[in-house]
Amino acid sequence: MAVLINKKGLSAVIHLTANATINVTGNSTTSDIATGDEVVAGASITQVWYGCANGGHWEIKRGSNTAVVADSTGYMDFAGNGVTLNKDATAATLVANLNTTATGFVVIELTKIPTTSVYA
Repeated sequence: MAVLINKKGLSAVIHLTANATINVTGNSTTSDIATGDEVVAGASITQVWYGCANGGHWEIKRGSNTAVVADSTGYMDFAGNGVTLNKDATAATLVANLNTTATGFVVIELTKIPTTSVYA
């Protein structure tokens, strides 16, 4: 897993090329998306870019609930359409599985929900 962009109190963009579990909540020692002294209470999926070869597909879950199934190549913009994906599961771990032996990638933008305002 690579964190491409990590904005304290705002968002994180992660890049995956293999199965991964991302811990969302906690401070920078327990959360994969917290930075510095930030403590994250949750995060919503706002955008997803993906690609898979040879009939593969990505399955993205929040906890045990499937949030997105993405095959071929594409882009999903939830925030641009006024949608908060998995609003009730914002504190759950994010699990991304590439369900094939083919190669693929997924880039996921998460909007963070901080425990306290970073601007206070």
